[in-house]
Amino acid sequence: MPATTAQWPIRFINHRAQLASAVLVLCLLPLTAIAQEPEETAESSAASSSISSISKSSEAPLYPSRDIRDKSLIAAAMDDQAQWLETEHGKILALYRQTEAKKTLGVLILFHAAENPQLWPPALENLRANLPRYGWETLAISLPQRYPDAVPARPSSASASASASSAATETAAEVPASAAAEETIAASSSTAPSSSSAASSSVAREVLMTTYVDAAFTFLKEKGQLNAVVLTDNSSAFQIMQTLLPQIKDNSRDTTVVDGPLQALIITNLQQQEPITRQELETIFGAKQLPVLDLFFAPVDAEQMQARELHRAVAMRKKVADYQPLLIDDQPKLVEQDHQSFLLGRVRGFMQQKASGTELKAQNENVQQ
Repeated sequence: MPATTAQWPIRFINHRAQLASAVLVLCLLPLTAIAQEPEETAESSAASSSISSISKSSEAPLYPSRDIRDKSLIAAAMDDQAQWLETEHGKILALYRQTEAKKTLGVLILFHAAENPQLWPPALENLRANLPRYGWETLAISLPQRYPDAVPARPSSASASASASSAATETAAEVPASAAAEETIAASSSTAPSSSSAASSSVAREVLMTTYVDAAFTFLKEKGQLNAVVLTDNSSAFQIMQTLLPQIKDNSRDTTVVDGPLQALIITNLQQQEPITRQELETIFGAKQLPVLDLFFAPVDAEQMQARELHRAVAMRKKVADYQPLLIDDQPKLVEQDHQSFLLGRVRGFMQQKASGTELKAQNENVQQ
């Protein structure tokens, strides 16, 4: 009995010691987790650095600029029409659509101030796509924009860091996939340019437009296509004609045939916010023998009516022999498959009447035979 009484305090003390040890372990658990956090942060930092190393690889970029990349993707999608034209300021993309008729009457060169062809107005795309059905080839070239694109606002640091952290986990998988896709497109487009874009901001727009015009006519001359009609929008007509007018000479032998690189001019007044000034019209209507089709589009307002009257007055004062103003009313939305649109019919009729150089040449050859 005394031995049992003596052992009780020892067991009680041991039990209290075990409870104290358990409480100490529970208290130390948060400290252990806090101590492990730097290791987890180090692991995430290592993962992010590995992702950055993947995205910033030492390999050279597939395209020298974003503009060339975009145009290369367009060229790959339209490989049967895409043509890369050489210029002193780099290569430019043109869309050349060959005739789909037995007899080729000529070619319509479309110049428009939209940097990329996919941004062209539906009316011009309708002409470009459907005129070959009627014997007229088309060569479309997008000109540098008159005004540069607005620079997007830079996001705040908070939103930028949040978007960067959310995209960090996907970058490692996306970079190899996108690189593989671009490599496939670059390989399929063997004619993709290796030089910088001709639309470089370091070159003046007027200089680039002269380069574009010269490249277009050089390409057609190599194709043996000399009977050309030029279509240009109102924001580019002055610069285009500044390049072409010095090459036009008076033809005293046959006033129906223009002695120059083009046989007729079509102006599409699509940008009412950029009207042609009186001084510019004096230059555009500088060739008396050059037929002009001046297209205006609905809706009609006071500014457009004033512009139409100004165009007509300058054309009459410059004694343009064949000046035809035309107002196109509202129509259903034009699509590429609409090969019987009113605009298409009027443009085709104008060209067939005024740009008949190829047909006259064929008749002369038949007479000699």
